Amino acid sequence: MFEKAKIAVLVLTPAAKKNALKLKQENPNLDLFCSERLVGAKTKNQFKTFSSLRKIVTKIFKDYDALIFIMALGIVIRIIAELLESKKTDPAIITIDDQGQNVISTLSGHLGRANELTLEIAKILGARPVITTATDCNNKLAIDLLAQRLNCEIKPFKRLKKANSALLFKQELHIFSNYKFKLPADDNLKKYPMSEFDNSAEANVFKVVVANQKFKLGANQIQLFPKNLIIGLGCRKNTPFKKLEQALKQFLAQNNLAQASIKGLATIDLKKDERGIVKLAAKYNWPLKIIERSEIKKIEADLEIAKSDFVKKTIGVSAAAAPAAILASKSGQLIIDKTKYSGITLAAVEEEIESE
Repeated sequence: MFEKAKIAVLVLTPAAKKNALKLKQENPNLDLFCSERLVGAKTKNQFKTFSSLRKIVTKIFKDYDALIFIMALGIVIRIIAELLESKKTDPAIITIDDQGQNVISTLSGHLGRANELTLEIAKILGARPVITTATDCNNKLAIDLLAQRLNCEIKPFKRLKKANSALLFKQELHIFSNYKFKLPADDNLKKYPMSEFDNSAEANVFKVVVANQKFKLGANQIQLFPKNLIIGLGCRKNTPFKKLEQALKQFLAQNNLAQASIKGLATIDLKKDERGIVKLAAKYNWPLKIIERSEIKKIEADLEIAKSDFVKKTIGVSAAAAPAAILASKSGQLIIDKTKYSGITLAAVEEEIESE
């Protein structure tokens, strides 16, 4: 994470400044911020300056995946307190003491990956990592950490605390999924296929579903929706955005697929500038992959999908939505072939999910 994430480091003292430069040696992409009174001729090109710590943190708080403060923990808490919104969206916060002896995971330990980042930084500085989340301290699975590793969205999010408490209080945690991810060894942690799931309550059991289909959940149950669906789509020229959106919602409902599991959209090169498709991807922040028809031609003869001579005569390939989805995925399987909705065609590919 240390090398891939967008990270800011903020310092107030000369000693902290030295540790910030040490971190930058390991990751040149770090953005370093220091008080303007610390600027020196040798390092002025490596630091961005500020006159007010509170103002600069307020300004950049949402711009970074993680903020590293090399200063007293009390200062950090007072500065970030009014900026906190949700553990789903707040950046990772790490605090390092002035001398670089302790690296403290301060906020967003799991979803923000602050715990992971803390361990990496401590290794670089030769410092002691300080992690206080109960599941980590007790070597227990945290559902939000599992969700992060599997790239899943948690629903309903309000039950996360209850789910994480289950193993801590020696309840059984039953995970239901058809995916092939591994779980840590724990006598109270068990994995079952989806066929064995029901929403009935069981004493001292919390149930976790990992699936891209919708399930009716009971009180002590939560679902992790993996981002593993590629939706292939095509449409007539100038099809309105609202019509496309409505067709997609109908497609998902008919096949009991969760919108939360959509990883991205795919269409052919002929539709790369189709406004409705572009707007649909932008509205939901879904990557839109454009597939060249020349690539479809290479594989279409071997695809077991619905094909059309009319479509081939019109655009040069015998199908669009399904091949686009297949080619947009590295190893997914077509689970729903083309489905028509008045000038709109949709298909779906499902990818296996793997733990990091």
